[in-house]
Amino acid sequence: MSVLITGASGRVGANVVRRLVEAGRQVVAMVPPNDPLRSKLDSVADIEIVEADLTDQEAINSAVKGRTAIVHLAAQLNRNETPVDKFFDINAFGTLRLLEAVVRHAPDLERFVLASTDGTYRPGAPTARPLAETSPLAPADYYGSSKLLGEVILQRWADQYDIPHTVVRFGTILSPEEAVSRFRYEYVRGVLSRAALGRESNIWHLFHGHPDMLEIVEAAVPDKEINPAVALRGPDGTPWTLHLADVRDIVQGVLLALDHPAALGETFNIAGPHPTGFDEGAAIVAKAFDVPSYTVDVPVDWHLDMDVSKAQRLLGFAPEFDFARMVADGLKGTSVIPARV
Repeated sequence: MSVLITGASGRVGANVVRRLVEAGRQVVAMVPPNDPLRSKLDSVADIEIVEADLTDQEAINSAVKGRTAIVHLAAQLNRNETPVDKFFDINAFGTLRLLEAVVRHAPDLERFVLASTDGTYRPGAPTARPLAETSPLAPADYYGSSKLLGEVILQRWADQYDIPHTVVRFGTILSPEEAVSRFRYEYVRGVLSRAALGRESNIWHLFHGHPDMLEIVEAAVPDKEINPAVALRGPDGTPWTLHLADVRDIVQGVLLALDHPAALGETFNIAGPHPTGFDEGAAIVAKAFDVPSYTVDVPVDWHLDMDVSKAQRLLGFAPEFDFARMVADGLKGTSVIPARV
């Protein structure tokens, strides 16, 4: 089986590439031209690297030709200054171009795996708790909308051309070295600063009617210079929760989506063993870094929790890495290819 991995130098992609190579698979790593992260693949032997922009049909045709499996991980996460039509051209119509290439140049394709996101579930005001694959889909920003459109395109092309496929919707992905900065003042400040983006933020619903949460936290937290741990809780005293996903668990989910017979034609949530409460996360980093922890009451609840039981039941998905394990591993070091170079 010749497996094409798009987004092969990304947080998830590089680790998927390495795992497949270790399993003896023939891997083709697709990266954009002039990719600044390409060096992340230097440690992986025996792979073919091809350059193709998601807007370049001819380059995509060449990359796809003759492949027997595709894992489509590539996407632009933040729009920033990218024009809206260009952003959708990359994320949604990049998927379309891959599928068109499959129809014309990969007649023996056995699986097309599309990476999607919890952003399809309106993350600033989630449509359910926990979010199951059947929960209402209501993306709130350009990224979530572009990924959901990619899902729709895949379903339609799969129906029309009998393309074997699987969709995986990821929780909030972290590499272990990134976990050590979470649930601290600067991290919480970064989350709440997204209120300034208005409706450009994927979690703008969280701030709707409550634009002052950053000011509340800044006023309540002393010792800012040591970046203390910070927990947030809603008006009824319930801690906020977020479903983190260690990249190693995400890789496990991707490989199951690629190979497991029960994954065909299905959509799966893929995330960590359980959601992390901000109180739990703050306690973990406070102990790990010997810093104080402060709990701040804010005027809104937030629970971005995913139900991964479908993947557990049908695929045998077994996430291992909760936040405590991620922090411990981030401090001691792991063999994970890091998110950045």
